[in-house]
Amino acid sequence: MVNYRRNKSGNPDDEFFFTIVTGNRQPWFEGKPERDMVHNTMGYIRKKYHIVYKAWVILPEHLHLLLKSPAEDYSRVIWDLKRDLTFKFRRLGKINTGINLWQDRFWEETIRDDKHYDNCVDYIHYNPVKHGLVTSPASWEHSSIHSYIRKGYIPQDWGDGSWIYIEGAEYD
Repeated sequence: MVNYRRNKSGNPDDEFFFTIVTGNRQPWFEGKPERDMVHNTMGYIRKKYHIVYKAWVILPEHLHLLLKSPAEDYSRVIWDLKRDLTFKFRRLGKINTGINLWQDRFWEETIRDDKHYDNCVDYIHYNPVKHGLVTSPASWEHSSIHSYIRKGYIPQDWGDGSWIYIEGAEYD
């Protein structure tokens, strides 16, 4: 059995990068209504736990979130997000009992410094291009890239038509 420890420093300034994958990588969030449901549930979780989403993207079979959570146990935050979405999908008849909407676990890492933070934000925003869903990150509706563009942090054409190198993502 793997002896895995999550970072539970209790530091309210900690920020975390998460990857949350659907069961068997099924594209449960392929349609706009499903991605809207995920986004709305993220809003509910934000209010419930007072978290701040620093960057995010909703893809057909996984989510990437970079967040800051005052909740000491961020596993509870992710568990609640997954539970609420599973309930909604079952209630709407999109999945049946016995079908797993999610993989059992999620992948997380603590943001170490500003460079690591920037790399994670770039990775999140470029992910729809990486997976061949669009040719421009700004073309993907369900992403925080649009607030980054509005605030002037990145240009509208960031990542258009060219491969972006993101340090630390070579292994992915």
